[in-house]
Amino acid sequence: MDTLNRELTELLDEVAPPLIDLEQLERLVTEDDLIQFDGECLLHDGCRPIGR
Repeated sequence: MDTLNRELTELLDEVAPPLIDLEQLERLVTEDDLIQFDGECLLHDGCRPIGR
């Protein structure tokens, strides 16, 4: 079943590629969050400085 699902996903990606690159969307949202919080985002664990 996993092989069939993977092949179906590959086929659909060839016929109708995704409209939005999710990695690019995540980068844009992170950039927007940084601008909104004066360059320091404390909402996401990955954004918080290690030393704090």
